[in-house]
Amino acid sequence: MRLDPLTRILDHPGPFASALLDVSRTTEDARQRLVLRGRAARTELAASGAPDDVAEEVVERLLEPTGTPGETARYVVAGRDGVVVDETLPGWAGHEVLTWGPLPDATAWLAHRETAVPVLVVLADQAGADLVHSAAWGRTPAVVHAVDGGLDGMVDGGPPRPDQQGRTDELWRFNARAVVAELERLAGSEPPLIVLAGDPRARHDVRSGLPAHVAEQVVEVERGSRADGPANEAFVAEIDAAVRRTVDERRRRAAARLEEHLGRRYAVAVGLAEVLDMTVQAGVDTVVLDEERAAGRTVRPADHPYLPLPDGVLAAPAVRSDLLVLAAAAATGAGAVLTAPPLLPDDGVAALLRWDRPHH
Repeated sequence: MRLDPLTRILDHPGPFASALLDVSRTTEDARQRLVLRGRAARTELAASGAPDDVAEEVVERLLEPTGTPGETARYVVAGRDGVVVDETLPGWAGHEVLTWGPLPDATAWLAHRETAVPVLVVLADQAGADLVHSAAWGRTPAVVHAVDGGLDGMVDGGPPRPDQQGRTDELWRFNARAVVAELERLAGSEPPLIVLAGDPRARHDVRSGLPAHVAEQVVEVERGSRADGPANEAFVAEIDAAVRRTVDERRRRAAARLEEHLGRRYAVAVGLAEVLDMTVQAGVDTVVLDEERAAGRTVRPADHPYLPLPDGVLAAPAVRSDLLVLAAAAATGAGAVLTAPPLLPDDGVAALLRWDRPHH
C-alpha cells in the first residue's frame, strides 16, 4: 500500500485533530444518536487540547449527511489550515478514532484503505459483455461499459445447420475479441482483480484472448449472467469472497517476503528502533506493521532526531509508535503492509529495505 494519502496530510502544518466515527444512518434514531456523539466528540477533542474552532469544524463535518447506505464511517482530519481530509468509508468496521496530536491518527483509516480492491467484473455472453468497473469494490460506484457485437448467424429453435455453424463460431470469437480489447483498455498496465462470469463458451473465448499479465488476474465464477446483471446476491457474495482472498494474498506475500529476508538476514530491519533508523537513511521500502501491537507503544521522537518530520513532531514528549513509523515511511516514499505475521518482533514493527544490508 502506498502512503501518498498520508503524505498529503503531512504537507499541512500540525498538530492535528483526527476523528474516525461511525456515522451510519441505519436506524430511526441514528440522527439523534449521531448528534449526541458529536457533542461528546467536541468535548473530548477540546479536553485533549484541540482549539475550540478546530473541534467545532471537525464535528460539523462528521454530522453532515454522507448519502451512503449501510455501515459507514467518516474520517476527518483538521489542522491549522482547516480540514485537510474528509472521507466517507463505506463498509467500515473497526475502532473509532478521536485524538489531538502532532501527527494525524491515520492507522485505522489506512487499514481500511488497504483492504480496498479495484475490481473489473466481466459478464459475457454470445453478443459481447457488460464490464462493471469499480475502483474499490463495494465502496465506490461502479461504471458499466457495454460491449455489443452482433447476433447475425445465430439460429433460434434448434442447432444451426452445418453451413451456419462456422459463421456462428466466428461471430462468437469476433465478439469475444471486442470484449478483450475493451477489457485490456480498462485494465491498464496494472490490471485489477478481474471476475469473469456469464456464458461458459463466452468466458472461454474471452479468457483465451487475454495476454498473460491480464489473464493471471482473472477469477472465473459460475454464478452471474449478463441478463441478471451484477446485483445478483449470490454473485455479489462470490465477488466479495474473491476480494477477501485478494487482500489475504497480499498480506501472505508480504509475510513470506519478510520471512525470506529474515532467514537470509539481508535487506531487512527488525524492531521499532532499527526501522526508524533506516527511515532516516531513506532505506525503507515497505513497513510491515502489526497495527495493535505498534499502537500499544509510544516512542520519544527526540531519540531519533534526524527523522524527516516537522520540528513539532520531534519536540513531542511521546508519540504512538505506529503513527511515527507510518509518518516517517510516508515522508521517504516507502509503502506499508498492515498485517500481523507471528514472526514480527514484540513491538510489531519490521521493514523490507531498498538495498541489501548484510547482518554480521
